[in-house]
Amino acid sequence: MKRKVISVLLSLGMISALVTGCSSSSGTEETTSTDTAAEASADTEETADEAADTEETASTGEASATAGVIWYNFADTFIANARQCLNNVAAADGTISITDADSQNDIATQDNNLNNFITQKPKYLVINNINNPAADTIAATCTENGIIPIFANTTSPSDEAFEANPDLWYVSSVSEQSGENMGNAIVEYFNTHDNWDRNGNGKVDFILLQGMQTFSDTINRSSYSLATIEAAGYELGTNIGGDDVTGVQGGDSINGVLCNFSRSEAQTNVEALIANYGDDIDCILADNDDEALGAIAALQAHGYFTDDSNYIPVVGVDATVAGCEAISNGTLLGTSLNNPVKLAKAVYKVMYLLENGEEVTTESLAMDGVTVEGHKVLIDYIPISADNVDEATYDINDTSF
Repeated sequence: MKRKVISVLLSLGMISALVTGCSSSSGTEETTSTDTAAEASADTEETADEAADTEETASTGEASATAGVIWYNFADTFIANARQCLNNVAAADGTISITDADSQNDIATQDNNLNNFITQKPKYLVINNINNPAADTIAATCTENGIIPIFANTTSPSDEAFEANPDLWYVSSVSEQSGENMGNAIVEYFNTHDNWDRNGNGKVDFILLQGMQTFSDTINRSSYSLATIEAAGYELGTNIGGDDVTGVQGGDSINGVLCNFSRSEAQTNVEALIANYGDDIDCILADNDDEALGAIAALQAHGYFTDDSNYIPVVGVDATVAGCEAISNGTLLGTSLNNPVKLAKAVYKVMYLLENGEEVTTESLAMDGVTVEGHKVLIDYIPISADNVDEATYDINDTSF
C-alpha cells in the first residue's frame, strides 16, 4: 500500500484551487431525476474533517468484482443523478458491486477516501477527481496497488500518465462542445434581437459565472463560449466581476466570477453585481444550470424578465429538470444536455466489458453520442433550447446498458 504517495496529494491540493466535474443511455430515455432532492441539500455545508459518506449498493447476486467510486459532491444536482443511476445499474446487473464515497467538495476528504479505497483494494476505482494537479499521481498509485483507475467527469490525466499506466481509463463529456453551445445560443439571440446592447456601447458586456478555476470544464466553457461570440463578429466589452479579455482562444484561462457550481453563490454574486452594473449586462454565461438559475433568481428579484425590454439572456449547462423548466417558462435561454445517465452507464459498461474480457470500443459500448479514442470515452453534449427542450430526457431508473 502506497500511503506515503497519497499523503503527497493533500500537499498538492493545498496549493491548487479546488476543481471538480459538474459541472455530462440513449437519446430515447424518459425524464426522471433527483434534481429536487439534490437542490434541497445543495447548500448544506460540511466540514473537511467529517468522516466520508460511504455507501454500498445492493446486488441481485454474487458480484464478480468490486468497484470504489469517489464522487466530488453528492449534493451536486448532476452528480446526484449520475450516482443514483450508476448504483441502480450495478444493483440490477450484479456483475460489479459498488461502494461509493462523498468528497464533499474537499480535497482532504477526497484524499481520505482514496486512502480508504487503496486499503480495501477494489478491482476498479472510479474517481470524480477534484485535485487536478495530483491526477497523474493518483493514477500511478492505483496502478501500483493493482487497482484499475477510471477518471470520470473530470480533467483527464496527462498523455504521459496513460502511457505509464496501461489500465488507466477516462470517461467524460467533451467540454469544448458545451462552451460552443453556450456561445452559439447567445449569438443567435443577438442576431435576432436588435435591443441586445443594453448600454449602447456596441460591445458585449457579460457576467461569466464559473465553476472552479483550474477545472477543465470551467476553462473550456468560459473560453469556447467567448471565442464563439467573438468569431460571430461581436466585440467583447466588460467582463463584469472578472478580468476583461479580447481575442479569446479555446482553452484560454479566464478569470470570471467563481461560484463553485452553486446556485446560492451565483445568486449572491449576481445580486451584488446588479447593484452597480444592472444597466450594462448584455448576457450571463453560467458554467452549469444551478449557477444559471441562481443568476435568474437574482435578476427576477430586481424586476427583470417581465417583458422583452428587460430580458437578459442567460445560458447554462447540464439540462437539469429545473434548467429545462426555466427554458420552458422563458427565463433560461439555453443549456446543453450533459447526460448523467449516459455518464453512469458508460462508466459501468467500461468495467463490465473489461470484466468480461472484451475490448472497449465505440462499437462495444454501443451508446449514441459516445465515442472511444484509445482509453478515453468521450460523451457528446446536445444543445437545448425552447425548440427542442422536450428532447432533454433521461431516466435514472433505467438500468439497461
